[in-house]
Amino acid sequence: MKRYGFIILLSFVFLPSVVYGKTMYVEDHFRAMVRRLPGEKYKILAQLPTNEKVELIRAEKGWAEISFKGGETGWVEKRYLTEEIPKLIRVSDLEARVQELTEKAEILEKENLSLKQKSAELGETAASQAEKVKFVSLENQRLREQPYRVFMFGLGGGVFLLGCIITLILQRVGRKKNKFSFLD
Repeated sequence: MKRYGFIILLSFVFLPSVVYGKTMYVEDHFRAMVRRLPGEKYKILAQLPTNEKVELIRAEKGWAEISFKGGETGWVEKRYLTEEIPKLIRVSDLEARVQELTEKAEILEKENLSLKQKSAELGETAASQAEKVKFVSLENQRLREQPYRVFMFGLGGGVFLLGCIITLILQRVGRKKNKFSFLD
């Protein structure tokens, strides 16, 4: 039983937990020391500033092997790393996004103003066209009624002429009778 416990203990000590390709960031407000091997007694290779982006290769006993600055590798205390994107980077990203959205809003505002002007122009054109349609409709109605008026005028004139002709005929017929009446 002691033998299995010893093997399990050795596996925890000598087998590091492996985490490959995870993006991490240096946190806090200082420079993290990158060392050649895990431990404070080993040579410092570089100093990483706050918010520096690194790739986690593996982690063991509170230390993390990282890849930084285009492929260099080294060890840094894991407590100085975080998976969260640092607030300064997030703020910077958000400021860039706000700037982008502000520019888009300005463009959309100009488009909106242009469309309002076009809409007003089209409204004026539509009102003008509506007046023209109304005028043309009234003129059309008047022209439809005009042949009827002409016909009625012509009919009235015809009746008048017919009356005049009948009157003239009756006057002549009446004169001829009077001529005969003198002779009788």
